[in-house]
Amino acid sequence: MLDEKGRLFGKVSIVDLAIIFIVVLLVAGYLYRDRAAGTPTEAKTVVVKVVCNGVYPGTENSIKVGDHLVASGGLTNVKITDIRVEQANWTVETADGQINLTTNPFRKDIYLTLEGKTSQITPAEITFAGQKCRVGKEDFFIKTQKVEALAIVRDIAIEGE
Repeated sequence: MLDEKGRLFGKVSIVDLAIIFIVVLLVAGYLYRDRAAGTPTEAKTVVVKVVCNGVYPGTENSIKVGDHLVASGGLTNVKITDIRVEQANWTVETADGQINLTTNPFRKDIYLTLEGKTSQITPAEITFAGQKCRVGKEDFFIKTQKVEALAIVRDIAIEGE
């Protein structure tokens, strides 16, 4: 099989054969990696509940059911499906150092339900309306054509889970 020069069947060097085998493995690995990374995940409907705490009165008049959220200068497929407005909860410190929960007669809490489809759901995170979304996240922005308000994510529900 091997001749005195180390060639297989007198034609192909074992070193050349090893190099060809390594190149074939590298090309196959590269093609497999690109195919796996390019596989899009199926878009799922996500319902996110948020609260915009302590906003100025009148802001709620600029938010309507059916408004779409904005991200990167364009409309997203995420829309507002429910709005509830309440007096803002507020804490007040008394003279003796106690903290009491009361309502602020001036500020409002706006509770919103958002719904939209996203295919950016991984085991590590959910991207919704162009933002990372997790329950308890305190820097989720509600941006529509007319309003931008800071919100806290209260609940996330993913279709089929």
